[in-house]
Amino acid sequence: MSDADAALWWARARAEGPLRMSAATRTPAGMLRMVEQGGERCWLLPRPPDDVTPAVLRELRMSALPVEFPNETNRVLAAALRCCWADVQASPWPGQSATMHEVMDVVDQLIPGREREVLHRFGMGAFRRLQSSRWLVIDDEAQTVRLGPRVATWSDQDFPVLRDLWRELPPPRPDGKSDR
Repeated sequence: MSDADAALWWARARAEGPLRMSAATRTPAGMLRMVEQGGERCWLLPRPPDDVTPAVLRELRMSALPVEFPNETNRVLAAALRCCWADVQASPWPGQSATMHEVMDVVDQLIPGREREVLHRFGMGAFRRLQSSRWLVIDDEAQTVRLGPRVATWSDQDFPVLRDLWRELPPPRPDGKSDR
């Protein structure tokens, strides 16, 4: 693949975010390739140099998380990590599917006392933001969520902190039964 072709892939990823492609697609220079379970599709993500600044990441549209309602968005991502990370000794990506209800049950346990309607509104907004930035992959029809390809960009140095977070978060309750 030529440098010009790689530059076009980078421009497309900058405009669209992580790209879901056929597994037969070649990997452009400087991009991370993650094959989905089943092996038919893959994700291509730009891999910036280690010394890149937050300003450059924002310019490349690779910032850590969407900034609208960051607390709720972070809680939903943490809850999805708790529900979808199948083996905490391995990489979290691709993980396993969980229902959106299970993820919201974990969020409900993190902030007890919040009215159901408020929890639902903030949760659905966070799901939408996390899906558009590819931190999560959501199947609206099945109402399931999976960890998105951006999760695979977490470095090995991040895993101990993520494992501690996973252990501290409550699992979804059986049948999602709340105490309310």
